[in-house]
Amino acid sequence: MEKHRVLLVDDHSVIRHGIRSYFKNLDDFNVIAEADCGERAFNALNAMDVDLIFMDISMKGMDGISATKKIKELFPHIKVIALSMMMDSSYIRNMIDAGADGYLFKDCKEEEILKAARAVMDGDSYYCSSATKNIIKSYKDHQSNEASINDPHFILTPREKEVLRLIIDQQSNKEISEKLFISLRTVDAHKRNLLEKTGQRNVAGLVMYAIKHKLFDDINV
Repeated sequence: MEKHRVLLVDDHSVIRHGIRSYFKNLDDFNVIAEADCGERAFNALNAMDVDLIFMDISMKGMDGISATKKIKELFPHIKVIALSMMMDSSYIRNMIDAGADGYLFKDCKEEEILKAARAVMDGDSYYCSSATKNIIKSYKDHQSNEASINDPHFILTPREKEVLRLIIDQQSNKEISEKLFISLRTVDAHKRNLLEKTGQRNVAGLVMYAIKHKLFDDINV
């Protein structure tokens, strides 16, 4: 089994060392390089092939948000997971808008770091529950009262709403497939339709859309 190649970008060596140590004996991931800022991350990317990056946000020089945006423009196949102490929803939204595939807080458990890594390499997004709650709370606090031109209760099919509900619950494509007894290809098709119909770019956007249009009564923060 070929291991996924990982680049660690963080200005704290203890963080990089901790992740490298945890990933050392895994069968599916191999940390091949480290960088302490965005500029040095690009030096690494120009010298070797990388599949996954764990990206800090607050660093000297090029920050993680700017680096992620540029990486996604130049290397769109590379997955990026933010690993940061920044808990403010504005940082989370900016990182997601830059193209990050996941967001974790640095106080998360090692098992969740691995869970996030495997999720994004399987084509899913992964946001820790605290990050999701911060996004939802922020959106509710600043929620617009503007009426939608198209009623989402009618433009989304019942099955699409079922899939959306499970996405909000952070279910993986495989878990959605098993719970709804549909193929992975069908799950992917529903996700594409949801993004197209709602005009969103990612899972975080779908969560905000569901809140704005009150599609579900039990989304709590």
